[in-house]
Amino acid sequence: MAHKVEVAATGRARCRGCKETLEKGTVRFAEEFKNPYSEDAGMSYRYWHLSCAAKKLANELRPALAAYEGEVPDRAEVEALIAQHIKPDMPFAERAPNARARCRACDEAIAKGELRVAFERMYEGPMGMQKGAAYTHARCLPRYLEREIEQGRTAPTAADLLGQLEAHGPPAPDDFATLRAVLLP
Repeated sequence: MAHKVEVAATGRARCRGCKETLEKGTVRFAEEFKNPYSEDAGMSYRYWHLSCAAKKLANELRPALAAYEGEVPDRAEVEALIAQHIKPDMPFAERAPNARARCRACDEAIAKGELRVAFERMYEGPMGMQKGAAYTHARCLPRYLEREIEQGRTAPTAADLLGQLEAHGPPAPDDFATLRAVLLP
């Protein structure tokens, strides 16, 4: 089993995004997840309208939609939503869209518009292990990398991290200069 796009066989499921019923015959996105209530740790699906999944799960929906050979109503619209909400592979640098994230190195809030770096992390959520982003200030990158190594996790070298961030493209040209100055003093 894997993520897939399919036609709803019944009208019993609800969209995980908007909570509306997925009518019978609707083309939907089936998000695979590990069912924490299964005795044998089996897999199950969460269902989404394509437009809802395009906003929240663009990275997961894109390959599933590409593999789907059936007719998709408003396919161009869904693909435009995916392109608008796609996230680069982690790690990546960006300007914070809000001030809700906290730095994993200094535990201070990351201000809106401030340069930050996102790393992938796994955390225990209400439905089992989930992937998420851990953010750090650009200025705190060396401390974050040290802390990861101290805690027994793997961390890229400063040069490797700089190469990965450059490959994704920083938000602005002067941001890459900032990252270079922090990582390679």
